[in-house]
Amino acid sequence: MQQAVPSALDKVARRSARVGFVYNVLISIMVFAFSVVSVEFWLYQQAHDQEVKEVQRALLAYRSRIELKVTQNLDLSHGLATYISLNPDLDQEDFSQFAGQLQDKTPYILNFGAARNWVISHVYPNTLETSVLGTHYHDIPEQLESVRAAYGSRQPVISGPVELIQGGTALIARQSIVNQNTGLPWGVLSTVLDIDGLFSASFKQGENYPVRAVLQEKRESESVFTTVYGDTSVLSQSPETVTVNLPSGDWRLLGVPQSGWKGLHPHPTVWVVGTIILLFWLGGLYGRYNAGRSFAQSIGRVVDDSYRFRSIFKRHDAAMMLLDAKTGDILDANDSAQQFYGYDHAALTSMQISDINTQTDSVLRESLSQAQQRAKNCFIFSHRLKSGEVRQVEVHSSPITIGHAKLLFSVIHDVSERLEVERKLMLNAKIFEQSSEGVLITDAAGRIVTVNGGFSAITGYKEEEVLGATPAILNSGRHDHAFFSEMWQQIADEGRWKGEIWNRRKDGVVYPQLLSISVVKDESGEAVNYIGVFSDITKLKDSEKKLIDLAHYDALTGLPNRLLLTSRVRQAMNMQSVQRNQIALMFLDLDQFKFVNDSHGHAVGDALLKLVSERLHGLLDEGDTLARLGGDEFVILRLIHTDDTACIRLSENVIHAMNRLFVLDGGIDAQIGVSIGIAQYPDDTSSTEELLTFADSAMYHAKKSGRNTYAFYDDALTIDANHKLRLAVELRQCVQNEELELFYQPQVDLMTGLIVGVEALLRWHHPERGLLSPIDFIEVAEERSIIHDITRWVVETGCRQLKAWHDAGAPISMAVNISPRNLADVTFTQVVAEAIARTGADPRFLELEITENTLIENQANALRVLEKLREKGVGIAIDDFGTGYSSMAYLKRYPISKLKIDRHFIKDIQSQSPDEEEVAIVSAMIAMADSLGIGVVAEGIETLHQQAILHELGCTFGQGYLYRRPAPAADIGELLGVDND
Repeated sequence: MQQAVPSALDKVARRSARVGFVYNVLISIMVFAFSVVSVEFWLYQQAHDQEVKEVQRALLAYRSRIELKVTQNLDLSHGLATYISLNPDLDQEDFSQFAGQLQDKTPYILNFGAARNWVISHVYPNTLETSVLGTHYHDIPEQLESVRAAYGSRQPVISGPVELIQGGTALIARQSIVNQNTGLPWGVLSTVLDIDGLFSASFKQGENYPVRAVLQEKRESESVFTTVYGDTSVLSQSPETVTVNLPSGDWRLLGVPQSGWKGLHPHPTVWVVGTIILLFWLGGLYGRYNAGRSFAQSIGRVVDDSYRFRSIFKRHDAAMMLLDAKTGDILDANDSAQQFYGYDHAALTSMQISDINTQTDSVLRESLSQAQQRAKNCFIFSHRLKSGEVRQVEVHSSPITIGHAKLLFSVIHDVSERLEVERKLMLNAKIFEQSSEGVLITDAAGRIVTVNGGFSAITGYKEEEVLGATPAILNSGRHDHAFFSEMWQQIADEGRWKGEIWNRRKDGVVYPQLLSISVVKDESGEAVNYIGVFSDITKLKDSEKKLIDLAHYDALTGLPNRLLLTSRVRQAMNMQSVQRNQIALMFLDLDQFKFVNDSHGHAVGDALLKLVSERLHGLLDEGDTLARLGGDEFVILRLIHTDDTACIRLSENVIHAMNRLFVLDGGIDAQIGVSIGIAQYPDDTSSTEELLTFADSAMYHAKKSGRNTYAFYDDALTIDANHKLRLAVELRQCVQNEELELFYQPQVDLMTGLIVGVEALLRWHHPERGLLSPIDFIEVAEERSIIHDITRWVVETGCRQLKAWHDAGAPISMAVNISPRNLADVTFTQVVAEAIARTGADPRFLELEITENTLIENQANALRVLEKLREKGVGIAIDDFGTGYSSMAYLKRYPISKLKIDRHFIKDIQSQSPDEEEVAIVSAMIAMADSLGIGVVAEGIETLHQQAILHELGCTFGQGYLYRRPAPAADIGELLGVDND
């Protein structure tokens, strides 16, 4: 028992020594780590202090140079101010001579300007006289404040950068001038200093410092500094600051080292020396207790690793968090995470990840479980910031164990912009590949670099077959060199070209394209790619041709209609004016046709018209034209005509042919006659329209003469001309005498039956003849140029009524007819604009109606006028559509917003078995307008059956007697349910 005690005590001592050894090792390592870190930080602080001193020394040097150069230039400016104060009445020449001497002493003064009584009266150089001299500073609000400051101070006032009147920016030093003779203020002298030259010289002359600097100014009226000169990136790098003593305001220089502040970085020598000392010390401890060395070293490594991890975690640029994998609690978050989410450390560590993650709880729990089990470590989430903004983040999570706790270490990257770019790239790629339009892209040399599926579908070429080739492989040969030269010239001038072109498919078939070419340029403005986008418009061309055929030929007989006849008459006149031959136009109107049509029905009447056209066609010579104008009216155009005998012989043959019995199906016999009117070119007229009018007049004369005969136009029919002359005199007074009035006819939505607009129709209360419609006088108004005054009255009166109805709570539109003469008038756009301005009408509800022929006859001016009207918000409608040219080309070219189908086409679809040809024409018109995004109004609707067919065909709006005849504004107001006052 006596020896057991010492043994026990020895064990206790050994145990105590062992514990002491552990403590000693731990303390040693901690002292080592603290010492090395302290030395590292001390070295870093010494280096940083040295950097600060170097930057401060550079900034002080720059400050001295800037203050010296500014003072030198202000001294020169003060010399000129003194010269002016001693010579207050100096002229521009004296001013320029003295100022020139001063400017020669320094390269940094750009110009001088002296203002007397707030008006710039003297300038130098003299080249500024035209742009600056005479300018009142009250007209330059951005400089007025500094001028006022100079007036109220005896010290110079510097401001800048300042936008100069003559262009450019500079620093302006201003000082007041006092008349030494009177002691009163004379004005202000402004000295314009070259900012770049002045401060660049200040930074570069003398010793060159490896420092980036920026000069800032804060005026007395401002609360923040504004940059005057230098590298603005300095402001975001914790710059050093020195105050600059310059007149007026607060000036400062801010700077950082050229390559930025050096960060904290390890010094190998410190670590090596510290490690050696530590090893020696641990070696001594090891000698005292060998068994504790390994344990102490392991503890040292743990402590060291923990410190390094903590340092990286806290200072890393990426947002980092430590999470409890089970509860989702946020246990720690580094500075970057706090900055990204907008919460401080205390707020973040009191939250759960579900507070910022927008996923559902179940999805979030599954994601945490996957990360904990290493099944998945990368996730895309939506995180909500403190500001409420939701950002897309990429989260990398890995499980770690600290002590006995199982945690998740998460690194968060904001990928919102990257995902948006990827989404747009995918969308663009999808559009490119799946577009039905063909797309090809070439390099600057015109070699194809890529095509889409639409290209292959249209041309038949696969991508690999055309890569490296030029678009010339598609050339159809239909276009000459001049066409392509003009196309590429437009691309060079405007950067784009669009038009129709004929190209060839791989199988050799030539087809029409609607092609758009645009150029892609680099930053230097050089072309790097050309992009061609095209579509096959074969079907569109076929539809257009079909529509043209339907519009130019009579659907019943297949004969040319009025439009084609007019064109051929015009061509014949142009040809015959050279050959000096005559043209005869014979206007035929069938006698007793109405009796046959009414007695036996429209089907028999149509069959009779077909037989008539066949008989008449058999009487024609080569080169003659037979046309049907409509109803029972036909016209024969004879191109080669030498005397009246040939016309008489043809007329007698026509009368004889028409008098022969017509045998129709069903055992029906028809006996008719014909009245013929003949007008000749150039004996009777040189006008296409007058030739047809004169022939029509002669035909009526033949009818009055007993029918079934012919009559030539002669001077006896000019009585109508005298009537027109008198009518013109009366028309010139009708506006002043307030004899004009606008009637209105409603336009109805065929779907709802509601009134959505009206058409304004002109009426003339003639003092003798009563109420006249435009058909009675508009032709004379156009011929005598009275139409411009009438149109001005119509547009303004219509706008005033439109405004009144809108104010009364009826937001309808109004269509106003305009004459072809108006489109040729360069002031017409202004007339409409002034009417809108005077009345306050909303131009979006105003619509101007023109005919198809108006566009064709006024192409040079019509496009400009219509585009200006559309820019003002005014709508453009084509009236009587289908009776004119009816081309899709002008519908695409002109800014058309609505088509009005002529009542002629509506008339023949009123029966229970409507004319299929007429229905086809109307359907084609509606489909064409719909494809171009143009509204459609059907005119002349008189029956519910017509309305039903039009609605079924897709027509949007209707107008006609079915809804209301034209009526005064008061009656329409009652119909709209508004107060007419």
